[in-house]
Order: sequence, then structure tokens, then C-alpha cells
Amino acid sequence: MPSSSTAKSGKVAYLGPEGTFSHLVALRRFPKRAGLPVATITEVFHAVRSGHAQLGIVPIENSSGGTITETVDLIIEQAGKIFIAEELALDVCLALLGHAGTAIEKLKAVYSHVMPLRHHRDWIMENLPRVTMIESSSTAEAAKKAALSVTSVALAAPGAAELYGLSILKFPVRPEAVNVTHFFVISAAPAESPKEKRCKTAIVAALPQTSGSLHRFLGPFARAGVSLCRIVSRPVPGQPETYVFYLEIEGSAKDAKVKKALAGARRLSVRLELPGSYSTRPRYRSAR
Repeated sequence: MPSSSTAKSGKVAYLGPEGTFSHLVALRRFPKRAGLPVATITEVFHAVRSGHAQLGIVPIENSSGGTITETVDLIIEQAGKIFIAEELALDVCLALLGHAGTAIEKLKAVYSHVMPLRHHRDWIMENLPRVTMIESSSTAEAAKKAALSVTSVALAAPGAAELYGLSILKFPVRPEAVNVTHFFVISAAPAESPKEKRCKTAIVAALPQTSGSLHRFLGPFARAGVSLCRIVSRPVPGQPETYVFYLEIEGSAKDAKVKKALAGARRLSVRLELPGSYSTRPRYRSAR
């Protein structure tokens, strides 16, 4: 977890521009710190590694769209150089933003990030059958593009409407529906050992290319009673049919049972690195 001095000084890089959910969660977690909006998740990692920002905020999972593979790939690639300091979560409320008074039947394009477009594809096809779905680097960038044309709309955070001179035309999901996005706070230095009860440890593991290697690797965690929260298999660039695994387990690397499980897993892996043990903070509510 970031120290109290870290939480009050230095910049926080986030997936911009202003009005993205990454920006909203940055404001909630670090209200006294200057933000550094960048265009891609890769640039958030670069800003932290280069020292242009002390911390970065990147999305890791959306409850409807799944794991953000770009973030996972960068954690794997930069294991030992970039560390996970905290996990944050935000209730994500999306709205259809457009120019006030625009007739729905005259719309030609809907902009959004790939995840909202995927999640709302059926709703869009049913309610906006004539529009073209266009991917943007972020929901805020989508609002920015939609503002340029009266026949365009964006699926974005309601707060982005005021920023880009748009109006909320519709909420494309039931008001009571909950869609949660999880974020990592990343740092160029390992975080302090989490003192909270709610914490996790991230693992990057390369395993022997033999039958049953993953089954054997997971055995020490099961025997130690350590719960597995997430496992993602990612291909190794330039090495066909070779994979590296990203995992998250419950507990700190300093917990006795986690230590025991990691020691056993290390003996069964070709390479094992820990991008961090980190606290998981209570979920933030998103204003509608």
C-alpha cells in the first residue's frame, strides 16, 4: 500500500483523457495529487517506470467484459520493474451521451471503449440498429469524438457529459444493474507489506513445457489452503505454443501458509516472480 507521504505527493498517471473511469477512481483515491492523463495503458506503465509519475492507475478487470489482457501482458513483461501497490474497484455506470434534442433514429455512430461496446452490443443492435460501433481508446475519448457530430453518441461515464458539452440521452442498462471495474495502483518500487486483512499476492510463473505442469504447480496452493482468485494464460512473444501464467492468490506473501505454498510452487516452475502483495480497498460507488 502507498505510504501516507506517497498518497499526498507526486503525480498519478491514468488512462485519459479527463472523464474516464480511471480518472474518476484516481480522484477518489488520491484527491490531493496531480493527475497525468495518458493515451494508453502502456503509457501509464511507461510514465511510472520513467519517473514522470510516482504511481499509475490501470484497469485489470471488468465484471461484464472480463480481464484486461493489455494490463496483464504489461505486468508479466515488467515483473520485477513495476509492482502492484493496491487494488481498487468502482461501480461503473454508463450513459448514452449525445447532443441535446438529437433524434435517436438520426444517429449514425456510437463511440466507446471495446469493453462497453462488447457488453452493450445487443442493446445497441436492438435500439440503435442503424449506427456503426466505433472503438475508442477510452470512454472519455469516445465522448470527445461524439461531441464533434450531432449524429454521433458515446457510451461513457455520465460525468463526461458536462466535460464535453453533451447531454445524457439514455441509460442503456437497468438502473439497478451493477457493473464493476477493478483497477491496480502500480509503482516502480515494491509496496509496503499490506497490514489489512483483505489482501492478495500476484504471481508470474513460467512452467516446464510438460504434460500436467500446471496441475502440479497448483498443488502446493491447494494443500496449503490458499485460495486462487485469478489465473490467466498468455502466449510468450516469439515462442509459439509457449505460455506464461499470471495468477492472484488470497493473502500476503509474508503469511505462513502463502510462504509455504510459494516455496512449493517455485520448485515446480521455470521462473516465478511476485509483482506484489497488495491490499484490496472497498469498492467506490459511481454517481449517476
